[in-house]
Amino acid sequence: MKTCVIFGDLSSDSASENYSTVSICDDCVDEDKKAKDDSQIVSMGAYNPNFGDTCEFCGKTYEEELQEN
Repeated sequence: MKTCVIFGDLSSDSASENYSTVSICDDCVDEDKKAKDDSQIVSMGAYNPNFGDTCEFCGKTYEEELQEN
């Protein structure tokens, strides 16, 4: 699981809606990297539970990801 900044609602006046900080599972991060021209991830860092424990893209929880590994 990673904490990532992703493209959001770019037409919004709020910066927090333009670029949201969310949790994304490792599988979805890998899939996003493959889609180079269509990538939604702007930047990523270590997992921070303050931004949630569920993947923004697929809904997998942090605990489910730990069990897979």
